[in-house]
Amino acid sequence: MVQYFDSIPDNLAEWALSQPLFFTASAPTRGKHINVSPKGLPSSTFTVLGPNQCAYIDATGSGIETISHIYENKRVTIMFCSFTSSPRILRFFCTGRVIEWNTPQFPVMLAKMKKTDIDGARAVILLDVWKVQTSCGYAVPIISTSLTSSTKKSLPSPPSTPPQPWTDRNTLGHWASQKVSAKELTTYQRLKNAYSLDSLPGLRAARRERMYNSSVLLKLSEIVHYFRSTVAGEWRGLVLGLLMGMLLGMLGMLWFVWVQEGKGEACGLRERADLMWRLYGKREDPMGLWCVLWGC
Repeated sequence: MVQYFDSIPDNLAEWALSQPLFFTASAPTRGKHINVSPKGLPSSTFTVLGPNQCAYIDATGSGIETISHIYENKRVTIMFCSFTSSPRILRFFCTGRVIEWNTPQFPVMLAKMKKTDIDGARAVILLDVWKVQTSCGYAVPIISTSLTSSTKKSLPSPPSTPPQPWTDRNTLGHWASQKVSAKELTTYQRLKNAYSLDSLPGLRAARRERMYNSSVLLKLSEIVHYFRSTVAGEWRGLVLGLLMGMLLGMLGMLWFVWVQEGKGEACGLRERADLMWRLYGKREDPMGLWCVLWGC
């Protein structure tokens, strides 16, 4: 039932673009929030660029989780599923890159995708697909195309157009157009898209706006965040590495003393200790033992 592929077969690429929506899943390396987002209009926002690469246009919204997670660890999974009588679930396991709307690569990528810019687009998410999975989808419900009796009565007979199970919303596009016309979109991005729920860096353009459009301050903030997250998230590993380094150093010096003692190339452990104790004037001086262990 489950099948795996190293690349995207042509038939699955065509099938994916015929679905009414897709989902993105991502998570921070450290943090509490695992994100899943539905994305509509795949036929106009999603493109399969090759056997192992695809991309989609990311519209401005109230959150910035996917972009923040990709900036941190590049991990993202794309899922399509069928809601018709032919069940299927399709997943693309990917590493992602963010191409923001104000970078020179953005119009180039739109042209490569053969898409036009849409109002409110904040980035293109470029995805390198390293594994493809299909599964049965038997538990996914079927969206019926039949009309209820009350709906049938309200329609002319026969209906002018056949019923459709999906109707695309234009709400987000209309909202984005209003924001663009009022020149309020960048302000909204600055307030909503600068940082994730786990305080990870989000949209660079939004963070630069918060830092008086200074690229230097933006870079410094990214460096500070990197070191802060590394120390906070890996402090156990850092402490363990430090302790192991000290232990190995002490064992190495003891090995040198004992092995070289037998070769006559260094004084014995007792003679070395006696020498250090005499130099420090009293046998209970703890520095004597420290110097013995470290070969001073």
